[in-house]
Amino acid sequence: MRPAWWQLYGIGLVLVLMIGLIEIGVATGLLRTMLESATVILGFALMLTWRHHNRTAFDLGRRR
Repeated sequence: MRPAWWQLYGIGLVLVLMIGLIEIGVATGLLRTMLESATVILGFALMLTWRHHNRTAFDLGRRR
């Protein structure tokens, strides 16, 4: 069993796109800072969730 790396790459791509859209579409200020911060926090939460769901694959790979 191997980790689903494509999912992690997809999460990263979506986060980069979201930050890019915020940079283009939202004027500098409090709202932009809040949206960027929320995007980063969401990104870390999604990565932790991905790690949790792929925990078994990492444990099996470590034993080889």
